[in-house]
Amino acid sequence: MTGHRGRKAMRARGLIAACLIAQGGMAAAQGPTTAIEVQPNDYENFTTANTLWQGVYEFELGFHQTNPAIETPGTANQVYFADVAFSPIDGLEFGAHYNTYVDPPPEPIAGATPPIEMTGGGVHAKFRLYRDDRMAISAQVAGEMMRFASTVFGSTSKDYIFIGSAHVPLTYNITPTLQAHFTPGVSVFPSSRGGNEFYGKVASIGAGLSWQPTPRTLVYGTVTQPVTGANTIMSDGSYGRRPVVTVGGRYALAPNSAVEVYATNGFGATPTTGVLAFIPDGDLLLVGAKLVHTFGPGTPKKAPYDRAPGLRMTPRQRILAGDGFTLPGARVRDRGTMELHGFYGMHDSYGGALALAVDHMVELRLSYESIADDGSGAAAKLSSDEDRWTGRFKLQFMDQLDGWPVSLGLIASFGRDLDKNGVFYTALPVMREVNDKLAVRVVPEAAFYGREEQLGLGVSASYAVGRYTNVFGEYTLRDEGDDIWAVGAKARLGRSPFEAGLYATNAIGAFGVNAMTSQEDPRVVLSLSYIQSFFR
Repeated sequence: MTGHRGRKAMRARGLIAACLIAQGGMAAAQGPTTAIEVQPNDYENFTTANTLWQGVYEFELGFHQTNPAIETPGTANQVYFADVAFSPIDGLEFGAHYNTYVDPPPEPIAGATPPIEMTGGGVHAKFRLYRDDRMAISAQVAGEMMRFASTVFGSTSKDYIFIGSAHVPLTYNITPTLQAHFTPGVSVFPSSRGGNEFYGKVASIGAGLSWQPTPRTLVYGTVTQPVTGANTIMSDGSYGRRPVVTVGGRYALAPNSAVEVYATNGFGATPTTGVLAFIPDGDLLLVGAKLVHTFGPGTPKKAPYDRAPGLRMTPRQRILAGDGFTLPGARVRDRGTMELHGFYGMHDSYGGALALAVDHMVELRLSYESIADDGSGAAAKLSSDEDRWTGRFKLQFMDQLDGWPVSLGLIASFGRDLDKNGVFYTALPVMREVNDKLAVRVVPEAAFYGREEQLGLGVSASYAVGRYTNVFGEYTLRDEGDDIWAVGAKARLGRSPFEAGLYATNAIGAFGVNAMTSQEDPRVVLSLSYIQSFFR
């Protein structure tokens, strides 16, 4: 941190920026406008006449799921999806999509709950046909290869089948911040499979409203009504038609990245399957979230919202931007920073992770871990003792650097072990830098797998003992089982891009639910990270 006067100035700037945002987003609007700060080209399961800006790439990663309280195996019923799109010239957009659903239905269909898979992807092209100051009209076509494998789909074949769709969306600017959308379309599926009924040709009419009160905030609502064919499977196994309704909101964490949350009764997440309602009956509510990130030559580079020009983290604050030993941190590293992390510990524990801060306040991480085994049977508390792959979002909503009283982050991770057992982990780390040397964290966290849920409340303190070294102490209160502790130190190796850690803990692992699970014998772990900035 800077001196006392500098900290007061930063707090004042942060409070002024917060007031400007509350009064209409003036702070967000400073500098060039980005593609995230305008009305988007589509919403979840609904397309509009808006197209991406020329030279802009867009990446989306997300999921929607049923209520975990519904009695189903695993962590409820999830649809996972990823999308990319690019605009090479003004008014023309190309994209690719992938979604997967592999779960039994949340309620019986014809008295049974057979396994259901809908997995596949495809591509789309959208071309703007007309635009003036008030209205735009576009045409979109999509082709996809999708696997529909289940007895409720009339076939358990793992083969992919071709499906496609065409839409002609119209978007009208009611005011500079309010848009109305009208989207007629048709999605083409086989009319039968194995002699059994299937969705067929689904013509639909869609309508929606989207309101963007500030450059950082947007809310929307859409409804798509099928008028031919079928778009859901009923509880008795027959096919029927139900409207697909979605309401949601978007918040820009950074000039080129936003998080979107929504509620829907929709099933698919591609242009063609977006017309499908969830099964059975199309009346179950799913909640979803996705990260939207834009990049490329058409994307202006802007500083983080609310940050004073030229303000940079100190070496100690860069250590605090990482995670602790068993508790995640609240701060995201500088935009464009990559971390390659590995560790090895007693009782045959080892693992690694690759993390990238794709934008200010936004980090993606992929990790792999083999948990410790001291012979006490600690792994019996988990779904299995197999190694686990995990993908993680880390989003930062506040930073003390910008004048906020604390730094606040959100962690969400989804993992599967080698036996394909899934786990969802989430945490809300809060950090307060008390002075130039002392920082404290409070981390409420939870993990869900099968019908199990694990809750914890972690607290930690770190103290700087030199320019490049911090000592850490962590303790997590658990709702069941033994509490978790860890003590150790992290040090940046001079001006090199390496950071080393040495710590002792009773946790069987370092990531997610593994770091919430204790064993009888403590273990010592050595870690090493390579941290380098690749772009700004």
